[in-house]
Amino acid sequence: MAASSPALSPGGGNVVPVRINLNSHGKVRSVDPDNFDIIKAQHQQVFWYVSDGNAHFNVEFIGDSPFDYKQFSDAEPYSGLVRREVLADPNKCYTYNVTVTLGSKVSTHKGSKGFDPGGYVK
Repeated sequence: MAASSPALSPGGGNVVPVRINLNSHGKVRSVDPDNFDIIKAQHQQVFWYVSDGNAHFNVEFIGDSPFDYKQFSDAEPYSGLVRREVLADPNKCYTYNVTVTLGSKVSTHKGSKGFDPGGYVK
């Protein structure tokens, strides 16, 4: 009989939570952690969420994404597993932009080389 995998839940061993923090004006203040680290051999995935439960967010990877998709949102906050062909490389940063909509306000936090947000596959 095949072993079952553990349930996925934010903060669980195979889920790396990434919190999108908003300031009092509904703009993206920071992403915590600045850079996520996921361990491919442990079948980890990212779970993005926003500090204000009324906000909607979109995450879009710039260039390469280590996952099957480049975009994630509050409707689809789990990254899924790292693609099979992606090799673990602690020196390769996958950067992404975060856009948050709160009411009629739209805020974007842009990633770039050496600047958060981003992530590493180890």
